[in-house]
Amino acid sequence: MESRPSPLVRSMYSWEIQEVRLVFGNQLKYDRVRIHEFTTWPNTLNRLGTRLKRMQYVEAPNAITLGNHCIFPIKLLDQLVSADHPEYYKFPWLIHELTHIWQYQQLGWGYLFMALEAQFRFKAEAYNFGGEQGLLDGIQRGVRLADFNLEQQGEITRTYYERLKQGQDISAWKPFITEIQQV
Repeated sequence: MESRPSPLVRSMYSWEIQEVRLVFGNQLKYDRVRIHEFTTWPNTLNRLGTRLKRMQYVEAPNAITLGNHCIFPIKLLDQLVSADHPEYYKFPWLIHELTHIWQYQQLGWGYLFMALEAQFRFKAEAYNFGGEQGLLDGIQRGVRLADFNLEQQGEITRTYYERLKQGQDISAWKPFITEIQQV
């Protein structure tokens, strides 16, 4: 029988904070953030949530953010890797989850109910912000970051970070990231 690593709770590594500042600047209370790794109950909760939303379950690791705690079922990175590394996806995933901590630090516990409401109301579409064109159209209409649901905000920060690190155009994302950095 294969043994499962024990859950681990830690503060953010200094290199993580340095990278995350590219998205959140000084607007995240980094010293309050706790990263939980090898914690499997988020996967169980995801299976239950999928059933309650009457969606088809897809086996994939699921993270949950509660307050200042990002809870992952896997081990995150020990060091920054390049975008072509097979485990690179873990850092943009952390960016998405840290967006929920930023929301908590701005809104208090109400953020959790707003995120759950978006997930149950929009299901898989809760994360869809329309991509680059959706952001450009939103800018034309005067849309602000707060006009996106909390899961969309997480995807906006995640894709901004990915595009920034890959040297792609980030102009459609920049007004929304600037809002985060200037709160």
